[in-house]
Amino acid sequence: MAAVESQLIVGQVLQSSSTQYTIIEFIGEGSFGKVAKCHVNSTGELVAVKIMKDGFVQGVEEELSMLNKISELDPDQFNLVKFHERFEYSSYTCLVFELLEMNLLQYLKTVVGSSMYVNQIRPIAKQMLVALQRLQSLGITHNDIKLDNVMVVNTEEDTLQVKLIDFGLAHPSSSAPHGKWLQPLGYRAPEVCLGLPYTEAIDMWGLGYMLANLYLTTNLFPVRCEYLMMKAMVECLGMPSEDQLLFGMHAQRFFCGDEDELGLTWRLLTPEEYSSINTVKAKEWPTRRPHFNSLDDLIYIYEEEDAAEFMDRREFIDFLKHLLTLDEEKRFSPTDALQHPFITMTHLSQDADSSD
Repeated sequence: MAAVESQLIVGQVLQSSSTQYTIIEFIGEGSFGKVAKCHVNSTGELVAVKIMKDGFVQGVEEELSMLNKISELDPDQFNLVKFHERFEYSSYTCLVFELLEMNLLQYLKTVVGSSMYVNQIRPIAKQMLVALQRLQSLGITHNDIKLDNVMVVNTEEDTLQVKLIDFGLAHPSSSAPHGKWLQPLGYRAPEVCLGLPYTEAIDMWGLGYMLANLYLTTNLFPVRCEYLMMKAMVECLGMPSEDQLLFGMHAQRFFCGDEDELGLTWRLLTPEEYSSINTVKAKEWPTRRPHFNSLDDLIYIYEEEDAAEFMDRREFIDFLKHLLTLDEEKRFSPTDALQHPFITMTHLSQDADSSD
């Protein structure tokens, strides 16, 4: 079958068993195919239609299984995208969703234009925690938490409302595949990098990384080289535990154990060792990219504006530490995170001059 983009055009009508959808424009694209903004001919409503390429039928069935579970909930209450229907058109599989305004990456670049204050990040964090708490209760792991997959509902509202989208990589938490590569580079949780069994805790890691990106306006760790990503992770968060390194299927891609009189001592491979073992050359550290020795370094990258804002910033960094924890068993769950002072704002409640 030819590629989706060569066969479907603006103005074309997609027909389900009950509804006609006219393509207005194409608003997204991925390995799966394209997303089209469509007009519902019978009601005038605007929707987003995910049009899948031919080779993604199995992925569609898995995604549909997750969407059907989610559809039993109130998607507005739990900050999840609203799913309408699935239908076949010609040789395409189409999934119809509510139309949302833009993703957080677009919002950061086009509306904010700079880093976000932590009081702007808080409502996004809280809404995503509610979404992940509900997914966890349903036994679903999203597997792809990132700026592109969180949509802004309406940029005109005073309080930013967001929703989690794209369940193409989601699966039941009980059947997490061992050793499979998931999550984009940078966002990848340490247990995934090392080839360890993983749980829905990888979504909390992805959320922490995403929130750090909103604060920095760039990636916390390098995203174009897995060696540099791991190097930055070790510099900022420390070494993985001995058990993680001993039992990780992929641990020897990044680390080696040296024998000495004290036993086995683990260290990160040098760039030359990594390149030799993996037959992939490690990239050079980008010239302008800072080295963060700790998440605490993030507190001081911007000037202090006032005492309350600085206190809020400190709580935000403490909050990130609980999400970006190397040991998934010690990482916050969504329920834990919702009780943190950064979310509850108890650290600001006694400050008459503070404002959220």
